[in-house]
Amino acid sequence: MAISTVSEKSSLDTLSEELVYTETRLLVDDQAKEFAPPMTKLLVRLGEVRTGQVGAKYEEVAAQAAVTAVNDQLDDLVRGLAKELLRVVDDDIRSPRYLRYFSDTPSAIIRLGLESELGRVRGWVDSLCSEPETALQEFGARLRKVTESGDQVLERRRKAEAARSDHRVRSITSLVEDINSARRSLYGVLTKKAADNRLPRDWAERFFRHTSRDTKTDPLPAPPAPSAA
Repeated sequence: MAISTVSEKSSLDTLSEELVYTETRLLVDDQAKEFAPPMTKLLVRLGEVRTGQVGAKYEEVAAQAAVTAVNDQLDDLVRGLAKELLRVVDDDIRSPRYLRYFSDTPSAIIRLGLESELGRVRGWVDSLCSEPETALQEFGARLRKVTESGDQVLERRRKAEAARSDHRVRSITSLVEDINSARRSLYGVLTKKAADNRLPRDWAERFFRHTSRDTKTDPLPAPPAPSAA
């Protein structure tokens, strides 16, 4: 019988459970405890991989939070600019000056994600800075700053997403490969020892988790019958 492999898609919790189960079964069997050290080393390594995964996930969440924050800043700026432009053009939404910036409604622009919204408003910066009204010039300066911040947080998010993907490929995938290799090797030496020492035929298999058997529990007692009112 061949021992099943663990999947590359397994969570670190699942990998940990498999290793802990096998390590413990080896350690409590006097005839098998000598084979436990490789499992112990893999558990230590898994802890290090988990730390890397947590760090990568933390940075990904932080990067997304930064994107959301700048997106909110840009949305507020677009709303404020629309109001100021309407004041300048006496609420004439057909005014060429207003349509220069808002050929779509402000709400339609605000609904866009940060990257798409930046694409829509990036070309406004120089135009606003050249407007005769001081208030519009100030919006141009603020928009330039938010645009720069937006580019920075989007780049941070791209790097965080790439780092998390790299961690899975370089650390988790290689760990799974080594776990499967160690399991196959362990099964081989256990099978040989069982044959050499005339141990039960399923002895080698006992050190690997079998969910249907190992999670078996005694049936719960039936609940007491409700008392009469």
